[in-house]
Parts: sequence; C-alpha cells; structure tokens
Amino acid sequence: MERALGMRFVEEVTAGTIGDAAYADYLAIEEAFVETATRLHGLAVWDAPDRTAIERNARAVHALTTEQADYFRAARAVWPAPAGPDAAGRAAVLSEFALAAAREGGYPAVMTVLFAAESLYSTWCTRAHEQGDVPSGPIGEWVSLHADTEFRAGVDALAAQVDALPADIPDERLARWFTGMLEAEIAFHDAVFLHEPG
Repeated sequence: MERALGMRFVEEVTAGTIGDAAYADYLAIEEAFVETATRLHGLAVWDAPDRTAIERNARAVHALTTEQADYFRAARAVWPAPAGPDAAGRAAVLSEFALAAAREGGYPAVMTVLFAAESLYSTWCTRAHEQGDVPSGPIGEWVSLHADTEFRAGVDALAAQVDALPADIPDERLARWFTGMLEAEIAFHDAVFLHEPG
C-alpha cells in the first residue's frame, strides 16, 4: 500500500503539478476502468450472499453509472488537452487483473480486489484533499469525490463484505488478490506518463 500511495501520479496530483496531457490520458484510462468496476459490482450483485450485500453493490453500480459517468463527460468537455489515441489501452493491466481474479474466485475475489482499489483511492484522495495543493476544476472534483463521506462509507462497506467472507478461503489467496490489485494499480497509474517524450 505504501508503494502505491507513493506513485508519481498521486504525488503530482497532490502537489498540483500534474500536466494537462498526463491528466487527459488519466481521464481515458480511469474511465475505461470504471466500466470494469461496474461489471465487477454487477457480478457481485448476482453472487451476493444476502440482501445487504446486494444493496451495497447495487448502490455502487448506480454511482459508477451516474455520478462518475457524469464526471468523465464533463471533465473531458472542458479539459485543455486530448488523451493520446492509445491511452486507455496502455492501462489494460488493471482490468485484466481484476477480471481474471473475478473469474478465479467469484464474489470473494471481487470484494477483495475492489476493496484494495477503493481503499487506496480513499486514502490518497483524503490526504490530498486535506493536506495537498490540488488544483480546482476537474482534478479537485475527482479528488473530492473520493474523499467525501459517501465514498468512505462505500469503502467501509467493502471492508465489511471482505470481513464476512467464508473462513475457508485461504488467507494466501486473499493476500494475492489484494496485493496483486495494488501492483496492477501501480502499473495502471504509471501508464499515464508513458506518452512523455525522451
């Protein structure tokens, strides 16, 4: 987690030094992963063990397909630079890992990888929002979205769902899904800078 929290992308957004081209690529990269996250939460609705889990994952699908989809449309409309033509494809590693884990482990894997991703975002965005020099506009809005109480409540709900997973799932498997997702997050965010010359 500490390596993920120290990613160049996190540091530059927090310091307000992220470039226009890099953030344009991030918008394309992250929007593509939000579609994957929607699919993962949808699978979790299907496989949920109880009504509470169904409702939690359904709320996540709703937020991803409304509030977050609206954010990307608005951000792309006002952002001063276009994304590179291959931006979304450069960061497929995150979706590939998450979907492979879901195929392997179903609901337990989905909860674990989403908890890894969302707890990372909640942590760094809260720190950036409270202590950083995040620019206003689309970047500030994105950070605020992941630092607000509603998003943190969603992370807490994921934590509760992970805690409630059956005891017969080996800790090694849970750790592999969790750390693998964080490794994929690092590669995913580093891909934002692959367009840079030299």
